[in-house]
Amino acid sequence: MNKEKISFEKEVAETLGINAAIILELYKSLNFKSHLPKDKLLELIQSECPFMDRKEIETSFEKLLKVKLIKADPGNSNKNSKNTFNVKEPKKNNDGSKTKISNSWSPSKETVEVIELGGIQLDFAKSKLKEFKIYWMERSQARDNWNILFIDFIRREWAKEHSSNKGMPYCMHQDWSPNEDVFEVLKLSEISKEKASDYLKEFIIYWEENGTALKSWNSKFIDYVKRKELNLISKNGKENYRNNEPGKFTKGFTERKSDQSWAKEFKF
Repeated sequence: MNKEKISFEKEVAETLGINAAIILELYKSLNFKSHLPKDKLLELIQSECPFMDRKEIETSFEKLLKVKLIKADPGNSNKNSKNTFNVKEPKKNNDGSKTKISNSWSPSKETVEVIELGGIQLDFAKSKLKEFKIYWMERSQARDNWNILFIDFIRREWAKEHSSNKGMPYCMHQDWSPNEDVFEVLKLSEISKEKASDYLKEFIIYWEENGTALKSWNSKFIDYVKRKELNLISKNGKENYRNNEPGKFTKGFTERKSDQSWAKEFKF
């Protein structure tokens, strides 16, 4: 390898990071042998990459070991015990048969690695394991993909945990504002961001006084804006849609008071 230039694979850099991609290329060079002890390999990498600190090198090296892109003799190095659950290893169904989940079930080693590589703390995943098992034990369903189901469950719970309201319903407030995805959706209905923003203040006032709690207000706002726009379009000689949310009456008070159209359906 040219000592002045270091090349690396773009896909590896996108997945595991630039440091890991560089270390992988160094590992593939003639100076790096898989039979060398881990500590020796780390020293060689550090000598070749003075721009990386030891901690960065060790973290990237562990990532490459987990996905089996490199090999190393562990030698006297301590095994990284934080990447395992303190529960019994699951029995694999080699025949692909479906089984019901039991209280002794635990995710496979590969499942734990996928969760960690996704940036999810393993302590968090472990804290959700009991909840996952209780839910599926009560449903009493037989599956052959418990590990995949567990990964999907943890990803959803992690997303909820890091949302502003932690996945719980909350009431409307004066500081609320829709995210940019809302305006992108409305744009597909030919409603501009500026036009949609005209309805924001009355939307907030109405629902703040209403006191309803929802997990997400974005979809509610989309429906509200679409109905308001539809009402505007239908004003010219067409019957307006009823709307239980705030808006202007299409008729004056006197005209509405004398309107007897509601009684046409009754026969005395």
